[in-house]
This record gives sequence, C-alpha cells and structure tokens, in this order.
Amino acid sequence: MIKIITDSSANIPQDEAEKLGLKVIPLTVIFGSEEYQDGINLDCEAFYKKMAESKDFPHTAQLTEEQIESAVKEVLKEADEVLIMPIASVLSGTFERCKAVADKYENVYAYDTHCTTVMLKLFILEALKNADKSANEVMKMLDGLRPKLKIYAALDTLENLKKGGRLSGAAAFIGTMLKIKPVITFSVDGRVEVISKQFGINKGISYVVQKIDKEKIDFTKPVYLIYTADDKNSETLISKLNIPYTEKLNICPVIGTHIGVAAAGIVFAEK
Repeated sequence: MIKIITDSSANIPQDEAEKLGLKVIPLTVIFGSEEYQDGINLDCEAFYKKMAESKDFPHTAQLTEEQIESAVKEVLKEADEVLIMPIASVLSGTFERCKAVADKYENVYAYDTHCTTVMLKLFILEALKNADKSANEVMKMLDGLRPKLKIYAALDTLENLKKGGRLSGAAAFIGTMLKIKPVITFSVDGRVEVISKQFGINKGISYVVQKIDKEKIDFTKPVYLIYTADDKNSETLISKLNIPYTEKLNICPVIGTHIGVAAAGIVFAEK
C-alpha cells in the first residue's frame, strides 16, 4: 500500500486530507515580518482579507528538506511506499527538495506533477483511487492522465502579476488602462501560459466558455469551478457553461498570491 504526500498548493484542506489518508505539508505565506502556514493558521477567507488590507504584498516560501523528511518518516510508519506529489518543478524549487529526500529511501518516490492548485487536487484524487497498487504502477497511470488534465482561467487583475515581478509595471499599467484580462492555462510541463488577452472580464469568461465548448470532458472524474476571493465572475462562468460540476473552490493562498482576486476558471480531465 502506498501513501501520498503533497503540499498545500494542492487546495486540499487539512480536514479533508485526513479523511483521504493524505499528508499535506503547509507552505509558508509571508506578509512583511509575519509568517503563516497555509491551511493551518491562514485559510482562504483570511488570506484574501489580509491581502486587501495589508500594506505588505504576500510572498511564499518553498518547503525545506527538513519539513519534507519529517513528513516522510511519519507516513512511512503506515505505508509500504510513499509517493510525494508537490507543486510543479517549473513553478517552485520544492520538487527538487522532495527528490533529494526521496533519493535517501528505496521506497520513497518524488513525482513531478507538472501542475498545481485544483488541477493538482484532481491528480491526487485519481492517484488515491489506486493506492492499493505499487508506486511505479501509480506513476505510470499518472503519466497517462496528466496530458488530459486541463485548466482555463480568466484573470480580473494584473496587479498581483506586477507586484510578484511576473509583469512589468508599464505592461500592467497599460493593460489595466485598456481593461485587458489575460486567460491562462498550464502547459503539459506545468508552465503558466497566457492563451488570450481579452478586453474586459466578461469577454475573458466568454473565451473560456468557447474553449470548453470544443473540449470533450470526462465527467467520470471531478470537474471543478475555481475562483479567487470573490465568486461573482465564477457564477457568471457557471451560467454560461451550463454543465454539471463537482464543486466550486476558492484558490488557496499560495496560488492566489500570484493571480489576484476575482479570477474565474474551470479544471477538468478530457476523455
């Protein structure tokens, strides 16, 4: 039997993780001199409220090898093998630290998920369905599933991308003046890609709907609607999509730091 370890970017609360038999290591969110543990002493609602009120822009910290190895030792007490599924290696150095720890053990494996947030949650839930198989069998299944996972999201603000250093101040200013709203996805290797720039959030949402209309969604797997802080735009997306979905989820602090409030999107697996 295998056990899975992930980090809090997977958008799985601690109480849900406990029910699933999953170990979630909290990432650190920093406001100035104050540090918080994502999902432990800082939930989504408190994070977005603090981000709106604080003069300090939030930053995040990678997991340490000590945090990862402590989790591994704990989980190994009740598992034959351990599979670590953290945030994508292209988005964080956390994966390399997970691999460094895994390499110390014959029965521990670090798997590059090439994704994060609710997309990672879907990925992990599918892995958990196969927990009675070997780690190698599960990783082979995940290799086949990952290219089928999709995320499309329309962002309502460029401010966080600017403050996080992912967009120049000039580009953010021009984009804000013109009311440009980027639509993003993840590439197969986990990179964030801007696939369209629309004038206004409603056109951004309409573009997401057009993308979904061309997809063949696998409804045997979870379909998630996603938002950040304010779900108004998510409700607009739901009304235009008119498809069944599993749950609507507020994006966790670690990822919300980078994309800002009022984003709206969808995560699913294609057939």
